[in-house]
Amino acid sequence: MNRDRISQGRAALSGVAILLYFAVFTAWLPSMLARSAFIATASRNVADGIVIVVWAGFFGLGIWALRWTQERGLI
Repeated sequence: MNRDRISQGRAALSGVAILLYFAVFTAWLPSMLARSAFIATASRNVADGIVIVVWAGFFGLGIWALRWTQERGLI
């Protein structure tokens, strides 16, 4: 495992990138999807299910990416 320290600037950019990813893909995108015309025509249970699957998929991908980059010493 690489324990080298990263620069303060790189740490700040990594933190902002992580924050933006989770804000966009686990908050904004599912919210916009829930309000979309495609979801509005579906029943409430189906719409909620679709939004939950999208949220869980992006959340899981984000957690996996965090772990992957941590193992390689990128963050």
